[in-house]
Amino acid sequence: MKRLALIALAGVLAVPTLAHAQRLAPMKAGALGKMCSSSASRTACDAYLSGLTDGVTLAQINAHNTGDASAPTGFCVPASEDIAAIRTKVLTWLKAHSDSLGKPVGESVFTALHDSLSV
Repeated sequence: MKRLALIALAGVLAVPTLAHAQRLAPMKAGALGKMCSSSASRTACDAYLSGLTDGVTLAQINAHNTGDASAPTGFCVPASEDIAAIRTKVLTWLKAHSDSLGKPVGESVFTALHDSLSV
């Protein structure tokens, strides 16, 4: 019985650790940079950037709505900012930070927008 209780306790304690494991896209920032630089794949680039910016915005709205008004904002995209301007900011940042081209695309794009857009 004691052993069963210990196993159950270990399972309960393991759940928070598992909840923090998040999937990251396997694509690297350099691949997105190439996509965003090519007119043939620009639509896919813009879709990725729109999804990432929407996700960050919605996460902030959710944090605020659930009572965490102090949740940090990674970046703030003005309503007047179009996707072409966001793409230019990301490409400019990637060119200036070539060391990030081998990193996960989400990490690099998030940092690019954090550095490029006022919070």
